[in-house]
Amino acid sequence: RRGYSPKIATLSHSYEDVVQLFGKSQRILCPMISGVGARRLFDSEPDLRSDPRFKLYPAWIQAQVTQPPPAALAAFNAATDPTGGSGKMVLDIMRAGGLIVAGTDTPNAVNLHGELMSYVLAGMTPFEALKAATVNPAKALNVDTGTIEAGKLADLVIIDRDLFAIPPAQIKDAKVLLTMVGGRVTYAAAPFKN
Repeated sequence: RRGYSPKIATLSHSYEDVVQLFGKSQRILCPMISGVGARRLFDSEPDLRSDPRFKLYPAWIQAQVTQPPPAALAAFNAATDPTGGSGKMVLDIMRAGGLIVAGTDTPNAVNLHGELMSYVLAGMTPFEALKAATVNPAKALNVDTGTIEAGKLADLVIIDRDLFAIPPAQIKDAKVLLTMVGGRVTYAAAPFKN
């Protein structure tokens, strides 16, 4: 049953006993299925390729994220396609009670966005995907962050769109209204009283 990880078999199938073990023990799972989601981001937002922040990465990382993977990795890509076995496994574990935590083992930040996109492609709501990058890691690390509450550490970005509306607004159209780091306003599009 090892496949590309101890949680999924070679045919991109996770057996129900594995799902239930994760769920009943409320285990933490960081799936790392960002590849398809990251490429989807670059396909839908071609300007990301020329973003100065993305250009900070070496050319090999830029190519790794934006170009289709080599044919030699076909089995791995099939296994990590969020619309297939790995996405179903992630959703099954989440629904069984496991804690999904967004993360990546690659040295570039855009893959975290790809990870979230992969979760949505797999069937998570945007809110569930956002929780996987905010609330769930705080819970997994047992730190007092991840939600907006009095007394908690606060790094926030407030935008002018509702990304959870039906249909959801596109993040690319959002304008940043305010940023807050450590509870202090660091940017405000309009005058703001602390």
